[in-house]
Amino acid sequence: MGSFSKLILVVACAVAPLGLAADQRDSGVVLRAVRFYRADQDRTRVKGLVQIPLASLQPAQKGGQASYTVAVRVADSTGLALYQQSWQSHARLVGDSNAYTVEIVDFAVAPGKYRLEVAVEDSVSGRKLGSATDLQALTDSSVASDLLIAPEMRLATANDTVPRPGEFRTGNNLVTATARVLLTPLRATVFYLLEAYAERDADGNLAVAIRDSAGKTMMKTQPLAVKVTAGGSVLKGQLDLTGLPPGNYVMVADLNLAGRTTQRSADFGMAGLSETLAKDASRRQAERVSDEGYFGQMSEADLEAADAPLQYIAEPRELSAWSDKLSVDAKRRFLINFWKKRDPTPGTDRNERREEYYAAVDYANRAFKEGGRNPVSGWRSDRGRIYAKYGPPSQVFREQQKGRAPPYEVWSYAKGKGYYYIFADRSGFGAFTLIKSSDLKETGIPGWVDILGGPAVTDISQFLGIELTSGNRF
Repeated sequence: MGSFSKLILVVACAVAPLGLAADQRDSGVVLRAVRFYRADQDRTRVKGLVQIPLASLQPAQKGGQASYTVAVRVADSTGLALYQQSWQSHARLVGDSNAYTVEIVDFAVAPGKYRLEVAVEDSVSGRKLGSATDLQALTDSSVASDLLIAPEMRLATANDTVPRPGEFRTGNNLVTATARVLLTPLRATVFYLLEAYAERDADGNLAVAIRDSAGKTMMKTQPLAVKVTAGGSVLKGQLDLTGLPPGNYVMVADLNLAGRTTQRSADFGMAGLSETLAKDASRRQAERVSDEGYFGQMSEADLEAADAPLQYIAEPRELSAWSDKLSVDAKRRFLINFWKKRDPTPGTDRNERREEYYAAVDYANRAFKEGGRNPVSGWRSDRGRIYAKYGPPSQVFREQQKGRAPPYEVWSYAKGKGYYYIFADRSGFGAFTLIKSSDLKETGIPGWVDILGGPAVTDISQFLGIELTSGNRF
Protein backbone atom coordinates (compact mmCIF):
# COMPACT_ATOMS: atom_id res chain seq x y z
CA MET A 1 0.00 0.00 0.00
CA GLY A 2 1.57 3.27 -1.06
CA SER A 3 1.87 6.32 1.14
CA PHE A 4 3.98 9.36 1.80
CA SER A 5 4.16 10.44 5.38
CA LYS A 6 4.48 13.57 7.53
CA LEU A 7 5.48 15.92 4.72
CA ILE A 8 5.57 19.60 5.62
CA LEU A 9 4.84 21.32 2.32
CA VAL A 10 6.77 24.58 2.32
CA VAL A 11 8.82 24.42 -0.89
CA ALA A 12 6.83 25.34 -3.97
CA CYS A 13 7.64 23.73 -7.31
CA ALA A 14 6.08 24.45 -10.67
CA VAL A 15 4.67 21.18 -11.93
CA ALA A 16 1.68 20.47 -14.15
CA PRO A 17 -1.64 19.53 -12.53
CA LEU A 18 -2.95 16.02 -12.93
CA GLY A 19 -5.76 17.36 -15.10
CA LEU A 20 -8.55 15.08 -13.90
CA ALA A 21 -11.28 14.77 -16.50
CA ALA A 22 -14.95 14.64 -15.54
CA ASP A 23 -15.16 10.91 -16.23
CA GLN A 24 -12.19 10.38 -13.92
CA ARG A 25 -13.81 12.29 -11.07
CA ASP A 26 -16.96 10.20 -11.49
CA SER A 27 -15.13 6.91 -11.90
CA GLY A 28 -16.06 5.41 -8.53
CA VAL A 29 -12.84 6.37 -6.77
CA VAL A 30 -13.78 7.72 -3.33
CA LEU A 31 -11.43 10.21 -1.69
CA ARG A 32 -11.70 11.37 1.91
CA ALA A 33 -9.28 13.72 3.67
CA VAL A 34 -9.31 13.61 7.47
CA ARG A 35 -7.57 16.55 9.20
CA PHE A 36 -5.75 16.52 12.57
CA TYR A 37 -4.11 19.62 14.07
CA ARG A 38 -0.54 19.54 15.44
CA ALA A 39 -0.06 22.59 17.67
CA ASP A 40 3.68 22.09 18.21
CA GLN A 41 4.25 22.61 14.48
CA ASP A 42 1.19 24.74 13.66
CA ARG A 43 0.50 22.24 10.91
CA THR A 44 -2.50 20.21 9.86
CA ARG A 45 -1.79 16.56 9.35
CA VAL A 46 -3.97 15.10 6.61
CA LYS A 47 -4.80 11.44 6.28
CA GLY A 48 -6.04 10.90 2.71
CA LEU A 49 -7.98 7.68 2.10
CA VAL A 50 -8.26 6.68 -1.56
CA GLN A 51 -10.84 3.95 -2.17
CA ILE A 52 -10.37 2.26 -5.59
CA PRO A 53 -13.09 -0.10 -6.93
CA LEU A 54 -11.55 -3.40 -7.98
CA ALA A 55 -14.13 -3.70 -10.76
CA SER A 56 -12.32 -0.83 -12.52
CA LEU A 57 -9.07 -2.81 -12.73
CA GLN A 58 -8.11 -5.63 -15.07
CA PRO A 59 -6.10 -8.68 -13.96
CA ALA A 60 -2.61 -9.28 -15.20
CA GLN A 61 -2.15 -12.00 -17.82
CA LYS A 62 -1.58 -14.73 -15.23
CA GLY A 63 -4.73 -14.36 -13.19
CA GLY A 64 -6.17 -12.63 -10.21
CA GLN A 65 -3.79 -9.79 -9.40
CA ALA A 66 -4.10 -6.27 -10.74
CA SER A 67 -1.39 -3.64 -10.99
CA TYR A 68 -1.95 0.09 -11.04
CA THR A 69 -0.19 3.42 -10.57
CA VAL A 70 -1.30 6.04 -8.04
CA ALA A 71 -0.32 9.69 -8.59
CA VAL A 72 -0.92 12.33 -5.90
CA ARG A 73 -0.73 16.10 -6.20
CA VAL A 74 -1.23 18.73 -3.49
CA ALA A 75 -1.71 22.34 -4.62
CA ASP A 76 -2.33 25.62 -2.78
CA SER A 77 -5.21 28.01 -3.38
CA THR A 78 -3.43 29.57 -6.39
CA GLY A 79 -3.06 26.21 -8.12
CA LEU A 80 0.66 26.02 -7.43
CA ALA A 81 1.69 22.41 -6.81
CA LEU A 82 3.45 21.96 -3.49
CA TYR A 83 4.03 18.26 -3.73
CA GLN A 84 3.67 15.48 -6.29
CA GLN A 85 4.43 11.78 -5.97
CA SER A 86 3.47 8.51 -7.66
CA TRP A 87 3.93 4.83 -6.89
CA GLN A 88 3.08 1.40 -8.24
CA SER A 89 0.71 -0.82 -6.29
CA HIS A 90 -1.05 -4.17 -6.59
CA ALA A 91 -4.34 -5.70 -5.50
CA ARG A 92 -5.81 -9.19 -5.51
CA LEU A 93 -9.05 -9.22 -7.48
CA VAL A 94 -12.11 -10.94 -6.02
CA GLY A 95 -15.53 -11.79 -7.40
CA ASP A 96 -17.46 -9.14 -5.44
CA SER A 97 -18.33 -6.26 -7.78
CA ASN A 98 -18.36 -3.85 -4.81
CA ALA A 99 -14.93 -4.83 -3.48
CA TYR A 100 -12.26 -2.17 -3.27
CA THR A 101 -8.69 -1.51 -2.22
CA VAL A 102 -7.52 1.52 -0.26
CA GLU A 103 -4.38 3.60 -0.68
CA ILE A 104 -3.29 5.96 2.11
CA VAL A 105 -1.83 9.44 1.61
CA ASP A 106 -0.25 11.07 4.67
CA PHE A 107 1.03 14.66 4.64
CA ALA A 108 1.10 17.93 6.61
CA VAL A 109 0.36 21.50 5.52
CA ALA A 110 0.62 25.00 6.98
CA PRO A 111 -2.51 27.11 7.52
CA GLY A 112 -4.31 27.85 4.24
CA LYS A 113 -6.49 26.32 1.53
CA TYR A 114 -5.39 23.34 -0.55
CA ARG A 115 -6.54 20.90 -3.18
CA LEU A 116 -5.70 17.19 -3.07
CA GLU A 117 -5.86 15.35 -6.40
CA VAL A 118 -5.42 11.62 -6.89
CA ALA A 119 -5.17 9.81 -10.24
CA VAL A 120 -5.16 6.02 -10.68
CA GLU A 121 -4.06 4.29 -13.89
CA ASP A 122 -4.67 0.60 -14.50
CA SER A 123 -1.44 -1.00 -15.76
CA VAL A 124 -3.21 -3.47 -18.06
CA SER A 125 -5.97 -1.45 -19.72
CA GLY A 126 -4.46 2.00 -19.29
CA ARG A 127 -7.80 3.22 -17.91
CA LYS A 128 -7.41 6.37 -15.84
CA LEU A 129 -9.51 7.07 -12.77
CA GLY A 130 -9.33 9.82 -10.22
CA SER A 131 -10.83 12.13 -7.66
CA ALA A 132 -10.08 15.43 -5.97
CA THR A 133 -11.11 17.33 -2.85
CA ASP A 134 -10.57 20.81 -1.46
CA LEU A 135 -9.53 21.26 2.16
CA GLN A 136 -8.95 24.06 4.63
CA ALA A 137 -6.11 23.55 7.07
CA LEU A 138 -6.97 23.71 10.75
CA THR A 139 -5.55 26.47 12.95
CA ASP A 140 -4.68 27.05 16.59
CA SER A 141 -8.28 28.18 17.14
CA SER A 142 -9.72 24.85 15.94
CA VAL A 143 -11.59 22.92 18.64
CA ALA A 144 -11.62 19.50 16.96
CA SER A 145 -10.23 17.37 14.19
CA ASP A 146 -12.42 15.90 11.48
CA LEU A 147 -14.63 13.00 12.53
CA LEU A 148 -12.98 9.71 11.59
CA ILE A 149 -15.31 6.72 11.30
CA ALA A 150 -14.43 3.13 10.43
CA PRO A 151 -15.99 -0.35 10.37
CA GLU A 152 -13.38 -1.48 12.89
CA MET A 153 -10.94 0.17 15.27
CA ARG A 154 -8.71 -1.37 17.92
CA LEU A 155 -6.20 -0.21 20.48
CA ALA A 156 -2.52 -0.87 19.84
CA THR A 157 -0.83 -2.89 22.58
CA ALA A 158 2.77 -3.59 23.52
CA ASN A 159 2.70 -6.78 21.45
CA ASP A 160 0.52 -5.45 18.65
CA THR A 161 1.77 -2.12 17.32
CA VAL A 162 2.05 -2.68 13.56
CA PRO A 163 -1.02 -2.08 11.36
CA ARG A 164 -2.31 -5.14 9.56
CA PRO A 165 -2.89 -5.01 5.79
CA GLY A 166 -5.77 -2.60 5.24
CA GLU A 167 -5.16 -0.68 8.48
CA PHE A 168 -3.44 2.55 9.46
CA ARG A 169 -2.37 3.91 12.81
CA THR A 170 -3.34 7.20 14.38
CA GLY A 171 -2.07 7.73 17.90
CA ASN A 172 -2.57 4.48 19.79
CA ASN A 173 -5.41 3.36 17.56
CA LEU A 174 -5.27 0.93 14.63
CA VAL A 175 -8.02 1.79 12.17
CA THR A 176 -9.45 -0.19 9.25
CA ALA A 177 -8.94 2.05 6.23
CA THR A 178 -11.96 3.02 4.16
CA ALA A 179 -12.93 6.29 2.51
CA ARG A 180 -16.65 5.62 2.93
CA VAL A 181 -17.94 3.19 5.53
CA LEU A 182 -20.61 0.75 4.38
CA LEU A 183 -22.26 -1.13 7.24
CA THR A 184 -24.40 -4.24 6.91
CA PRO A 185 -26.99 -5.92 9.13
CA LEU A 186 -24.28 -8.51 9.86
CA ARG A 187 -21.67 -5.85 10.75
CA ALA A 188 -23.72 -2.95 12.05
CA THR A 189 -21.20 -1.36 14.43
CA VAL A 190 -19.50 1.88 13.45
CA PHE A 191 -16.44 3.18 15.31
CA TYR A 192 -15.64 6.88 15.60
CA LEU A 193 -12.69 9.00 16.69
CA LEU A 194 -12.40 12.73 17.25
CA GLU A 195 -9.46 14.75 18.53
CA ALA A 196 -10.42 17.67 20.79
CA TYR A 197 -8.01 20.58 21.29
CA ALA A 198 -7.67 22.98 24.23
CA GLU A 199 -4.95 25.31 25.50
CA ARG A 200 -5.66 24.22 29.09
CA ASP A 201 -7.63 21.46 30.78
CA ALA A 202 -11.30 21.79 29.88
CA ASP A 203 -14.59 20.04 30.57
CA GLY A 204 -17.34 19.50 28.05
CA ASN A 205 -19.67 16.98 26.51
CA LEU A 206 -20.00 15.05 23.28
CA ALA A 207 -23.19 13.83 21.61
CA VAL A 208 -23.42 11.75 18.43
CA ALA A 209 -26.42 11.67 16.09
CA ILE A 210 -27.35 9.67 12.99
CA ARG A 211 -29.27 11.51 10.27
CA ASP A 212 -30.73 10.13 7.05
CA SER A 213 -30.29 11.66 3.59
CA ALA A 214 -33.26 13.98 4.20
CA GLY A 215 -31.76 15.33 7.41
CA LYS A 216 -34.08 13.43 9.75
CA THR A 217 -32.45 12.37 13.02
CA MET A 218 -32.72 8.57 13.28
CA MET A 219 -30.99 8.29 16.65
CA LYS A 220 -28.99 10.42 19.06
CA THR A 221 -26.88 9.64 22.08
CA GLN A 222 -27.16 11.48 25.35
CA PRO A 223 -24.38 14.07 25.82
CA LEU A 224 -21.40 12.32 27.37
CA ALA A 225 -19.20 14.27 29.76
CA VAL A 226 -15.62 14.55 28.49
CA LYS A 227 -12.39 15.97 29.90
CA VAL A 228 -9.81 17.38 27.53
CA THR A 229 -6.28 17.92 28.80
CA ALA A 230 -4.11 20.84 27.79
CA GLY A 231 -2.94 20.30 24.24
CA GLY A 232 -5.72 17.89 23.33
CA SER A 233 -7.31 14.48 23.90
CA VAL A 234 -8.70 11.69 21.78
CA LEU A 235 -12.45 11.05 22.10
CA LYS A 236 -13.70 7.82 20.64
CA GLY A 237 -16.50 5.29 20.83
CA GLN A 238 -18.74 3.00 18.86
CA LEU A 239 -22.41 2.70 17.97
CA ASP A 240 -24.40 -0.45 17.30
CA LEU A 241 -26.75 0.51 14.45
CA THR A 242 -28.56 -2.82 14.20
CA GLY A 243 -32.03 -2.23 12.78
CA LEU A 244 -31.11 0.91 10.85
CA PRO A 245 -32.90 0.70 7.47
CA PRO A 246 -30.77 0.50 4.31
CA GLY A 247 -29.76 3.86 2.91
CA ASN A 248 -27.27 6.70 3.11
CA TYR A 249 -26.60 8.43 6.42
CA VAL A 250 -24.47 11.03 8.16
CA MET A 251 -22.93 10.68 11.59
CA VAL A 252 -22.82 14.06 13.29
CA ALA A 253 -20.68 14.70 16.38
CA ASP A 254 -21.51 17.75 18.48
CA LEU A 255 -18.67 18.72 20.80
CA ASN A 256 -19.29 21.38 23.46
CA LEU A 257 -16.01 22.36 25.07
CA ALA A 258 -15.46 25.30 27.41
CA GLY A 259 -18.56 27.01 26.06
CA ARG A 260 -17.68 26.52 22.40
CA THR A 261 -19.68 24.14 20.22
CA THR A 262 -18.14 22.44 17.20
CA GLN A 263 -19.83 20.04 14.82
CA ARG A 264 -18.07 17.41 12.71
CA SER A 265 -19.67 14.86 10.38
CA ALA A 266 -18.92 11.84 8.17
CA ASP A 267 -21.02 9.99 5.59
CA PHE A 268 -21.71 6.25 5.67
CA GLY A 269 -24.14 3.74 4.24
CA MET A 270 -26.19 0.79 5.47
CA ALA A 271 -26.80 -2.15 3.11
CA GLY A 272 -30.02 -4.18 2.98
CA LEU A 273 -30.38 -7.62 4.57
CA SER A 274 -31.09 -9.65 1.43
CA GLU A 275 -28.23 -8.00 -0.44
CA THR A 276 -25.93 -8.57 2.53
CA LEU A 277 -26.79 -12.26 2.85
CA ALA A 278 -26.25 -12.84 -0.86
CA LYS A 279 -22.88 -11.07 -0.79
CA ASP A 280 -21.85 -12.83 2.39
CA ALA A 281 -22.55 -16.23 0.82
CA SER A 282 -20.65 -15.21 -2.29
CA ARG A 283 -17.77 -13.88 -0.20
CA ARG A 284 -17.53 -17.07 1.82
CA GLN A 285 -17.48 -19.12 -1.35
CA ALA A 286 -14.80 -16.88 -2.87
CA GLU A 287 -12.72 -16.99 0.30
CA ARG A 288 -12.90 -20.76 0.40
CA VAL A 289 -11.19 -20.86 -2.99
CA SER A 290 -7.95 -19.54 -1.48
CA ASP A 291 -5.71 -21.55 0.83
CA GLU A 292 -6.43 -19.10 3.65
CA GLY A 293 -10.17 -19.39 3.19
CA TYR A 294 -10.14 -23.18 2.74
CA PHE A 295 -8.32 -23.84 6.01
CA GLY A 296 -9.68 -20.75 7.76
CA GLN A 297 -13.14 -22.31 8.09
CA MET A 298 -11.89 -25.60 9.53
CA SER A 299 -12.16 -26.81 13.10
CA GLU A 300 -9.14 -28.39 14.79
CA ALA A 301 -10.47 -31.87 13.96
CA ASP A 302 -10.81 -30.85 10.31
CA LEU A 303 -7.26 -29.52 10.28
CA GLU A 304 -5.99 -32.82 11.69
CA ALA A 305 -7.86 -34.69 8.96
CA ALA A 306 -6.40 -32.36 6.30
CA ASP A 307 -2.86 -32.95 7.58
CA ALA A 308 -2.92 -36.75 7.75
CA PRO A 309 -2.89 -37.52 3.97
CA LEU A 310 0.01 -35.15 3.37
CA GLN A 311 2.40 -37.96 4.23
CA TYR A 312 2.04 -39.22 0.66
CA ILE A 313 3.33 -36.05 -1.00
CA ALA A 314 5.46 -34.32 1.66
CA GLU A 315 9.20 -33.93 1.27
CA PRO A 316 11.49 -35.69 3.78
CA ARG A 317 11.10 -34.17 7.27
CA GLU A 318 8.65 -31.57 5.95
CA LEU A 319 5.96 -32.76 8.35
CA SER A 320 8.23 -32.75 11.40
CA ALA A 321 7.02 -29.26 12.36
CA TRP A 322 3.48 -30.56 12.81
CA SER A 323 2.62 -31.45 16.39
CA ASP A 324 -0.49 -32.01 18.48
CA LYS A 325 0.88 -29.28 20.76
CA LEU A 326 0.49 -26.64 18.04
CA SER A 327 -2.32 -24.14 18.46
CA VAL A 328 -5.22 -24.18 16.02
CA ASP A 329 -3.88 -21.03 14.35
CA ALA A 330 -0.41 -22.59 14.05
CA LYS A 331 -1.85 -25.74 12.45
CA ARG A 332 -3.85 -23.60 10.05
CA ARG A 333 -0.75 -21.60 9.10
CA PHE A 334 1.28 -24.79 8.63
CA LEU A 335 -1.23 -26.14 6.11
CA ILE A 336 -1.48 -22.81 4.29
CA ASN A 337 2.31 -22.64 3.91
CA PHE A 338 2.50 -26.32 2.87
CA TRP A 339 0.16 -25.73 -0.05
CA LYS A 340 1.46 -22.28 -0.98
CA LYS A 341 4.73 -23.96 -1.99
CA ARG A 342 2.82 -26.28 -4.31
CA ASP A 343 0.54 -23.72 -5.92
CA PRO A 344 0.97 -24.06 -9.71
CA THR A 345 -0.54 -20.59 -10.29
CA PRO A 346 0.77 -18.25 -7.57
CA GLY A 347 -0.83 -14.83 -7.65
CA THR A 348 -4.33 -16.23 -8.22
CA ASP A 349 -6.91 -17.12 -5.59
CA ARG A 350 -7.14 -20.78 -6.54
CA ASN A 351 -4.62 -23.46 -5.70
CA GLU A 352 -5.43 -26.16 -8.24
CA ARG A 353 -3.00 -28.68 -6.77
CA ARG A 354 -4.64 -28.49 -3.34
CA GLU A 355 -8.08 -28.79 -4.86
CA GLU A 356 -7.08 -31.83 -6.92
CA TYR A 357 -5.37 -33.56 -4.01
CA TYR A 358 -8.17 -33.23 -1.49
CA ALA A 359 -10.74 -34.12 -4.14
CA ALA A 360 -8.76 -37.29 -4.79
CA VAL A 361 -8.57 -38.04 -1.05
CA ASP A 362 -12.32 -37.51 -0.75
CA TYR A 363 -12.99 -39.86 -3.66
CA ALA A 364 -10.62 -42.46 -2.20
CA ASN A 365 -12.48 -42.34 1.10
CA ARG A 366 -15.76 -43.04 -0.68
CA ALA A 367 -14.57 -45.59 -3.22
CA PHE A 368 -11.82 -47.58 -1.47
CA LYS A 369 -12.87 -47.87 2.15
CA GLU A 370 -12.08 -51.35 3.42
CA GLY A 371 -14.24 -53.09 6.01
CA GLY A 372 -13.73 -56.29 7.92
CA ARG A 373 -12.24 -56.79 11.35
CA ASN A 374 -9.83 -53.86 10.97
CA PRO A 375 -11.55 -51.26 8.79
CA VAL A 376 -9.28 -48.92 6.85
CA SER A 377 -10.14 -45.40 5.64
CA GLY A 378 -10.19 -45.20 1.88
CA TRP A 379 -7.18 -42.91 1.57
CA ARG A 380 -5.10 -45.23 3.78
CA SER A 381 -5.71 -48.28 1.58
CA ASP A 382 -3.26 -49.19 -1.17
CA ARG A 383 -5.65 -48.16 -3.92
CA GLY A 384 -6.52 -44.98 -2.03
CA ARG A 385 -2.86 -44.07 -1.62
CA ILE A 386 -2.13 -44.39 -5.33
CA TYR A 387 -5.32 -42.53 -6.25
CA ALA A 388 -4.51 -39.68 -3.86
CA LYS A 389 -0.98 -39.33 -5.18
CA TYR A 390 -1.63 -39.64 -8.89
CA GLY A 391 -5.36 -39.21 -9.43
CA PRO A 392 -7.55 -41.46 -11.58
CA PRO A 393 -5.69 -44.01 -13.73
CA SER A 394 -5.77 -43.72 -17.52
CA GLN A 395 -6.95 -47.33 -17.88
CA VAL A 396 -8.27 -49.96 -15.48
CA PHE A 397 -8.47 -53.73 -15.99
CA ARG A 398 -10.63 -55.59 -13.45
CA GLU A 399 -11.25 -59.29 -13.02
CA GLN A 400 -13.38 -61.15 -10.51
CA GLN A 401 -12.13 -64.36 -8.89
CA LYS A 402 -11.26 -66.71 -11.70
CA GLY A 403 -9.54 -70.05 -11.26
CA ARG A 404 -6.76 -69.70 -8.72
CA ALA A 405 -6.60 -65.92 -9.15
CA PRO A 406 -8.35 -63.78 -6.53
CA PRO A 407 -10.18 -60.61 -7.63
CA TYR A 408 -7.63 -58.15 -8.96
CA GLU A 409 -7.29 -54.74 -10.60
CA VAL A 410 -4.61 -53.26 -12.83
CA TRP A 411 -4.21 -49.48 -13.03
CA SER A 412 -2.23 -47.97 -15.87
CA TYR A 413 -1.15 -44.32 -16.05
CA ALA A 414 -0.32 -42.64 -19.34
CA LYS A 415 0.90 -39.44 -17.67
CA GLY A 416 4.22 -39.03 -15.89
CA LYS A 417 6.44 -42.07 -16.20
CA GLY A 418 3.60 -44.35 -17.20
CA TYR A 419 3.60 -46.50 -14.09
CA TYR A 420 1.26 -49.44 -13.60
CA TYR A 421 -0.06 -50.91 -10.34
CA ILE A 422 -1.51 -54.37 -9.73
CA PHE A 423 -3.82 -54.91 -6.73
CA ALA A 424 -5.28 -58.21 -5.51
CA ASP A 425 -8.06 -58.95 -3.00
CA ARG A 426 -6.43 -61.88 -1.23
CA SER A 427 -8.85 -61.71 1.70
CA GLY A 428 -12.00 -61.93 -0.38
CA PHE A 429 -13.53 -59.03 1.59
CA GLY A 430 -12.59 -56.13 -0.68
CA ALA A 431 -9.16 -55.38 0.85
CA PHE A 432 -7.05 -54.89 -2.26
CA THR A 433 -3.30 -55.06 -1.66
CA LEU A 434 -0.64 -53.73 -4.02
CA ILE A 435 1.31 -56.78 -5.16
CA LYS A 436 3.24 -55.47 -8.18
CA SER A 437 4.20 -52.10 -9.69
CA SER A 438 6.72 -50.51 -12.03
CA ASP A 439 6.93 -47.62 -9.54
CA LEU A 440 10.15 -48.15 -7.59
CA LYS A 441 8.76 -46.04 -4.71
CA GLU A 442 6.15 -48.70 -4.07
CA THR A 443 6.78 -52.11 -2.53
CA GLY A 444 5.17 -55.15 -4.10
CA ILE A 445 5.07 -58.80 -3.04
CA PRO A 446 7.86 -61.11 -4.30
CA GLY A 447 5.45 -64.00 -4.93
CA TRP A 448 2.90 -61.97 -6.85
CA VAL A 449 3.05 -64.31 -9.86
CA ASP A 450 2.11 -67.30 -7.71
CA ILE A 451 -0.74 -65.30 -6.14
CA LEU A 452 -2.36 -64.61 -9.52
CA GLY A 453 -1.36 -67.64 -11.55
CA GLY A 454 -0.29 -67.92 -15.16
CA PRO A 455 -3.55 -67.14 -17.02
CA ALA A 456 -4.11 -63.93 -15.02
CA VAL A 457 -0.51 -62.78 -15.53
CA THR A 458 -0.86 -63.40 -19.27
CA ASP A 459 -4.07 -61.34 -19.37
CA ILE A 460 -2.38 -58.51 -17.49
CA SER A 461 0.64 -58.63 -19.84
CA GLN A 462 -1.66 -58.28 -22.83
CA PHE A 463 -3.52 -55.38 -21.18
CA LEU A 464 -0.31 -53.50 -20.42
CA GLY A 465 1.38 -54.45 -23.70
CA ILE A 466 4.52 -55.65 -21.93
CA GLU A 467 5.98 -59.05 -20.98
CA LEU A 468 5.72 -59.49 -17.21
CA THR A 469 6.77 -63.13 -16.87
CA SER A 470 9.92 -63.57 -18.96
CA GLY A 471 11.94 -66.48 -17.53
CA ASN A 472 9.12 -67.56 -15.22
CA ARG A 473 7.40 -70.96 -15.29
CA PHE A 474 3.96 -71.68 -13.89
